[in-house]
Amino acid sequence: MVRLISFLTLASTFAYAGEGHLGHSPGALIWKGLNILAFLGIVYYFGKKPISEAFNKFYNSIVESLVNAEREFMMAREELSKAKEELENAKKKAQEYEKLAIETAETEKKKILQHAQEVSERIKEKAKETIEIELNKAKKELALYGIQKAEEIAKDLLQKEFKKSKVQEKYIEAQLKLLEERKNA
Repeated sequence: MVRLISFLTLASTFAYAGEGHLGHSPGALIWKGLNILAFLGIVYYFGKKPISEAFNKFYNSIVESLVNAEREFMMAREELSKAKEELENAKKKAQEYEKLAIETAETEKKKILQHAQEVSERIKEKAKETIEIELNKAKKELALYGIQKAEEIAKDLLQKEFKKSKVQEKYIEAQLKLLEERKNA
């Protein structure tokens, strides 16, 4: 087909170039018109089916692309809708988890405060007991210390007083009197 079209084109070109004068004769114009009509007829006859098929394929591919694009658009819209729904569900769950976390934190805070209060009360009780024990111990030690000091002071006073001769005489007399009473008794 390509050879035929090339041959007809070359033949018409040689026919036109071979005339050699400036004017156009009616025969040459008719010949040129027939060449053009023959060329267009041949192109139409041999090219109608392939060109028609090419245009149909092109049209079908455009239609198919549009249908696919429409389908993908609808799928994307559905996925977007699902994603929005999942986002809303996730937000609700996040709010529920946040609320639960706050409630749990409050409960734990109350438990910790109650436990701390109980421990504090136990510590206070232990401190009171320890203070009372230590206070009693200190009282005993103080009393013992007081007795020891009183005894030391009394001994010192007695020793000072006993160094006096009058006191010694009175002591000896009192002791003799006691011995006599025991002897008589």
